[in-house]
This record gives sequence, structure tokens and C-alpha cells, in this order.
Amino acid sequence: MTICLRDCSLSRGGQVILEDVSLQLATGEVVSVVGPNGAGKSSLVALMAATSQPSSGQLSLDGQAYTSISLAERATRVAVLPQQTSLEFPFSVAEVIQMGRIPHGGGRNLQSPMLEEVMASLALHGLRNRIYTTLSGGEKQRTQIARVLCQLWDRIPGSYFIFDEPTAALDIGHQLVILRLLRDLARRGAGVLVVMHDINLAARCADRLLLLKAGRVLGLAKPAEVLTAARVTEAFAVTPQRLLLDDGSSQWVFVE
Repeated sequence: MTICLRDCSLSRGGQVILEDVSLQLATGEVVSVVGPNGAGKSSLVALMAATSQPSSGQLSLDGQAYTSISLAERATRVAVLPQQTSLEFPFSVAEVIQMGRIPHGGGRNLQSPMLEEVMASLALHGLRNRIYTTLSGGEKQRTQIARVLCQLWDRIPGSYFIFDEPTAALDIGHQLVILRLLRDLARRGAGVLVVMHDINLAARCADRLLLLKAGRVLGLAKPAEVLTAARVTEAFAVTPQRLLLDDGSSQWVFVE
């Protein structure tokens, strides 16, 4: 079971945003997407979320062309966290999370154990009655992630989660919570695609890593195979150094 992009390109206003991108996101794996600003990461998310249509190429969900699947049906199989969300109404945290059940008939169909499990996974119990608009940026982000989880929490085997920069507003502790969550979703049988700016975090959680630059794929394989010094330099125009950690793993650091 896969979301499959085959030779997909995307153009806007005569400008090429993505060019000949091929990717299969399978259930049971985490794919991280990294690249510099303007590389096409969020545009790739838009294609996989079907909020944008490819200028050329083919996009399918479990063997079906995206165009043959209704928006309502896709929403019961694919959940997406966009890079930015805007909500200015005074809903409580619990009410925002329950919005994830709209594709299934609304919050009334959200069983209490499901809500409790999702809130526990992101340490949100203490915020459940807080008004969303009064939250910090990180608290809002965790609430939105919980909303996305609730959308497919009871359908995880065979479903897909797409997260665009889920750790951007989070502190170190909550970033690690998200990494564990991504791995757990894959372990339970979901396909997970996550866009990240931090290549160390991206490599840490991924089974495979996609490196983009200027809309083109520079590498797609295991993180250690993609993130070579030469490719990191080519993509980000920085001088990388690999730091060996006490546990035997490594991390990239950068110098001017």
C-alpha cells in the first residue's frame, strides 16, 4: 500500500517548482523530506495532499489515481498537517482536536478513549479546556498535530500521515516526543511523510530521506546514504562536519 508519485512536476506562473519527482510512501515507514528554503518541500506536501495538481506525471493512492478518489474518501485515508494553520475562534483545545473527526461525521463520533489517547500522546490533558487562541505557538502546534492524529487514529493500519514542519515551534523535549510519535505511527502500520528543516532530527526518525534542491531530487535512500558531506554542501551551501557521539551515532554540525 503506497502513495505514489511518478515523474511529477509542478509549475506556477511559468516557474518550475518541482521537476520529475518520483516517490513511493509505503505504510510502515517514515520518509523525511529536507532541503533549503524554496526547494519545493511544501509544494511536495501539497501534491500528496491533493491541494495542488501536478503539471505532469502521475499520483496514486493504493493503486488508484488521486483524481478518481473523492475528497471525502481521501480524508478517511490521508491526514495532513500543513506548515501553517489559522484558527481565530475561541474553541477549547479539546474542541479543536475533535475537528479531526469531521470527515467521519464530526466530533460526536469521537469516542472518549480515542480523545484521551491522542491527548496523552502529546501531553495535552492539562490544556484540554484552554481557549486555543490563548495558547503559545508550541501549544497550538501540539493541538493541531493532535487534531491530525484524531482524523485517522482508529484507522492507522493502512493510513497515511503527512506533516509539514511539525517540530518548528516546539522545544527540544517536545521535538523528541514528536519523533517517537512518528516512529510509533509507522510501527502501527501507517505511512508517514514529514518535512523538517533540521537534518539531524530528520535523519534520526526516518527510514528513508528525500533531499530536495530547487525542485529536484538530490537523493532518496537511507539517511546515511543521502546525507553525505558533498550532498549537504551542494544542497545548503555550508561546510558540514560529522560529529561522533558517545553512543556511536553521529550528528552534523556546520561552520562558516
